[in-house]
Amino acid sequence: MSVSARPTRRRGLRGLSARFVAALTGASLAIALLPAAGALASPAATAGAPAGAPADVSTAAGDSDDSPLTASVAAENAGVLSPGQVLTVSITITNSSQLAYGAGTAVLWVDPAAQKSRSTLDAWLTSTDAVDQAVTVGSAPITALEPGSSTVVTVTVPAASVPFATDPSQSVFGIGASVTVGATTTNARSSLVWSPGATATPSTVGVVMPIVSPSTSDGLISADDLATYTAPNGVLTRELDGLMHHSTVAIGLDPMIVASIRALGNAAPASASDWLERLSRLPNDTFSLGFGDADLVGQFQSGLTKPLAPTSLAYALDAKNFTPSPTPVGEPTESTSTPTVSPTPSPTPTAGNAPVLPTLDELVSWNFSLQGIAWPGDDTVRATDLDPLKAAGYTTTLISGSNSNAAKLDGTSNAVLPFDGGKLGVTDAVLSAAIRQAASAPSDASWNAAMAKVNAQLELASQEGGQAKHVLLAFDRSWPSSGTQLQRTLDALFNTPWSTPATLPETLASSSTSGLALVDAPESQTRLDAIHALADDETRLDQFATILDDPATMTGRARAELLTLLAVSWQNPRTDWTAAVTKTRAATTKTLNAIKIVPTENVNLVSAQGSIPFTVTNALPDQAANLVLRASPSNSRLEIDDDSTRRIPADSRAAMLVPVKAKLGNGQVTLTLTLYSPTGVQIGSQSTAKVDVHADWEGIGALIFGILLVLLFGFGIVRNVLRRREQRRAERG
Repeated sequence: MSVSARPTRRRGLRGLSARFVAALTGASLAIALLPAAGALASPAATAGAPAGAPADVSTAAGDSDDSPLTASVAAENAGVLSPGQVLTVSITITNSSQLAYGAGTAVLWVDPAAQKSRSTLDAWLTSTDAVDQAVTVGSAPITALEPGSSTVVTVTVPAASVPFATDPSQSVFGIGASVTVGATTTNARSSLVWSPGATATPSTVGVVMPIVSPSTSDGLISADDLATYTAPNGVLTRELDGLMHHSTVAIGLDPMIVASIRALGNAAPASASDWLERLSRLPNDTFSLGFGDADLVGQFQSGLTKPLAPTSLAYALDAKNFTPSPTPVGEPTESTSTPTVSPTPSPTPTAGNAPVLPTLDELVSWNFSLQGIAWPGDDTVRATDLDPLKAAGYTTTLISGSNSNAAKLDGTSNAVLPFDGGKLGVTDAVLSAAIRQAASAPSDASWNAAMAKVNAQLELASQEGGQAKHVLLAFDRSWPSSGTQLQRTLDALFNTPWSTPATLPETLASSSTSGLALVDAPESQTRLDAIHALADDETRLDQFATILDDPATMTGRARAELLTLLAVSWQNPRTDWTAAVTKTRAATTKTLNAIKIVPTENVNLVSAQGSIPFTVTNALPDQAANLVLRASPSNSRLEIDDDSTRRIPADSRAAMLVPVKAKLGNGQVTLTLTLYSPTGVQIGSQSTAKVDVHADWEGIGALIFGILLVLLFGFGIVRNVLRRREQRRAERG
């Protein structure tokens, strides 16, 4: 039902709210207003609507920001209205309290003063002051609100009742909603672009989008997860779906996804293989995010001098999955990978008729069209990070506009900021935040609210005069797995009079804006300390792995898991990175403590030389350990002949024999026992054992035994002599 009453002017929202409440409380006025309310608006309350106001719309709850009621307002058609069109606005009201609220009223109003610039619009949207000369254009009743529930009401305004319906110029206006329920009032604001068809100076808009998987610390994506992500409605599938017909969008690709599919060989899910083939056919520009999309600047800021890279993925390869050899997909004909920053040894091809396993380069390579681009997380870059990035081969670094002084400049700045030996691609922070909200919007109302901000900002940029602006927009790494609005968002973004699609190279080829500068935004010290600790843990694990037949089976896995744990997506507050770090460090500690010497009770040594057994356990579940046991005596009563070496199977224990020689003297000796790898790396902690030496007991025992033997034989001889004498005497007698 459309608004039929003539819009009325008021001096402020507070005055309107007071008069409206008074009208509702007066019996005679209530009788008059109730039928009018039915004529003014058509409510559309929907049970179970998404809770919470969209983040891009400023809200205020009466005189207190702590009100349990919040509201958001959004005009349909992505916040754009043309002459002759009915203005349709959705107002979402959310009750976040544990109390029920009765019925109320939502009033829609328009600020007739056009917004002059992007900065004034931002200030207007975040203001809670009353709007002078605001025009009421409609209202709608609100049903009772249960605890934790939301409702959406719709207000439609006939084209002729729009206050600026006869304005021939293209403009941006502010719209708002005042919601009154009982004694509680809350307000919401949004924007509306009036588009009568006037000529605009469109900005060229480049968009960069990451293709990454949900945050993980597993090193590679499992087959089950790949099947889920590449299913018809999986997150990776929806990312490609959203890019349809938008070839100018540049793609930052995580090679870990590619490697995860290729490492499975013929055992890869069919949907994953199809997804990889589909990705390879996209005409879009692509560049590498680095394995696992690991945080480059976080590594530098934590003390590393070069960014980490995978060393081996051989641990994930199963020979039976490579017969016959899978068909290569997306591999470059010539090497075009991201600059190599660490050694990357490859699996040794198997001999004979066994299949040849793919090398590391073959697993992670892709036919990237753009090279040398780094894309750190938002608000994480310092000026001192640029030189190490450049030294690693990254001559272009994409940063958020909030990592610069762009917000303090007059007007919209171009996306390019050159530095010595390279350039920064500076994204528009406000527009990027809005398209991220739109792409992940859970409802039409929240999508319209986000896109209203996009269109208003771009329209105001087109009014700044001079040459067209060249802006860069960026999606983030962690848009929700439930997001389904990507293609709709891109369609709306590029089909307006105030934007023209541009590729990333075209955007980065534009001139720089005078005064634009980088503003340092280092990562938190807590995060940097954690990265430093994880790197130290990996170093210890690399040394520990020298006990294995093939250390790369452990070090390759550890490096891959570390890189995925450093993914930029973990910086999202919704993820529990601290818990993931704690879990990883606990697993590393368990591995480092898997080899132990079993405590031994006192050992008695009663011979001049011998071998003392000590039990060593190998708790590694699937790796045999090659160990050297070295013993050091506390004094000279014992001499150690040599080290003891032994190969102990996985998840088992074995005795290692230490050869010893006893010297003169008796007493106690403390043996210090230390395990080493064959390369001389100490394994685990030292252990001690007490040895009681009785080396001269062997000689004394032999002497006593000899004396006893002589006495025994002597006694036998004397006895025989005496017996014979007795026999002779008896014969004579």
